[in-house]
Amino acid sequence: MLNYRDIIYNNYFSTQVNKLNVDHTAMLRKQSRHNRQELIHLLPSNKDARIVDLGCGFGTFVKPAMDAGYNHVEGYDISQEQVKVAHQLGIKNVHCMDIDGFFTKGEKVDVLVGLDIIEHFTKDELMNFLTKAKQCLNPGGKIILRTPNMDAPHTSLYAYGDISHETFLNKSSALQVMSSIGFTSTEVNGGLVRNQNPLLEIIRKIGWWKYVFFKKIVLFCSARTWHNVVFEPNLIIVAED
Repeated sequence: MLNYRDIIYNNYFSTQVNKLNVDHTAMLRKQSRHNRQELIHLLPSNKDARIVDLGCGFGTFVKPAMDAGYNHVEGYDISQEQVKVAHQLGIKNVHCMDIDGFFTKGEKVDVLVGLDIIEHFTKDELMNFLTKAKQCLNPGGKIILRTPNMDAPHTSLYAYGDISHETFLNKSSALQVMSSIGFTSTEVNGGLVRNQNPLLEIIRKIGWWKYVFFKKIVLFCSARTWHNVVFEPNLIIVAED
């Protein structure tokens, strides 16, 4: 029987909202700006740290990390389509290789990045990935992950917007998973939520504050606490070895 992944991942970039027929330069600029604002501050101060982005797409984290002055940044992605786009955009340090292929090389890194990938794994695959990720980190290294947050409003937009999604987390389960693998320190926070239009951002902030306040009231009325609840659409998981 044909595995659905053989169909979906073979042309993932073109079948996911037809991303081959868009302005890749503009998309790179937009997504790089978001990743810079959301993630670059999580990287170490040492600009010579070795940083590897697994499932890097066409370089939307690799590019802002390089622009921030990091000298040893690489990306790996299974999609030949995305790697080709990255090279066309001048990002030559993006390579076509699956995640297991990278781990097989046995290389050590200071920071391992996985944005919007762990939701594509089964639970067994997730545990296997995290175990291998921990093993490839240098002492004091860290892993940075982004994944949909199941406690967010309209979760189905993110969780079920891609048929290849398999495993979903909230803050509590994310902490549980990282602890079970043996990471010594884990922080789980909400991803960046921001509208680039200043006026719309003010309106959004007011609406968001009211929404979060209402959800906390609901949790209170159900005799639950919100201390381990993240409301933003994405989780940012940062774990240190």
